[in-house]
Amino acid sequence: MKLSAKSRYALASLVKMALVHESQPVTTVLEIAEDLEISKIYLERIFSELRRGEVVGSIKGAQGGYYLMRPPKEITLYDILNSVEPALFTENDSTVEATAHNIERALIEQVYRPMSDGLMKILTNIKLSDIALEAQEEEGNYMYYL
Repeated sequence: MKLSAKSRYALASLVKMALVHESQPVTTVLEIAEDLEISKIYLERIFSELRRGEVVGSIKGAQGGYYLMRPPKEITLYDILNSVEPALFTENDSTVEATAHNIERALIEQVYRPMSDGLMKILTNIKLSDIALEAQEEEGNYMYYL
């Protein structure tokens, strides 16, 4: 499965926010863009979609920025991807309903529904905090010698 750049940037940005959630609850798009080397303009569009999806909230003004609407352990991978790629979670259009109802029904029952249910189960079980913890553990595995 290949995720779009928009989904990958949204995930990376939110993991970055989750990593500093306790010490820096509000983060600017500019900080994230610079840290992750992502286009600020593109990231602003992504955060607009994440805000509409109620994954992040925003504060205007000099001390403003974006914050996670819930703790990272309550934000699922589904919440994030559904905010930036809602088409991933819509039902398939009918393929051959008019000419071959039995084939259409078989596709729904044996392919589309199991794939959708399986993906939904996986995406709702992965929390933003799980991904951040993995990223944090990776950073902590370096050994420095003086």
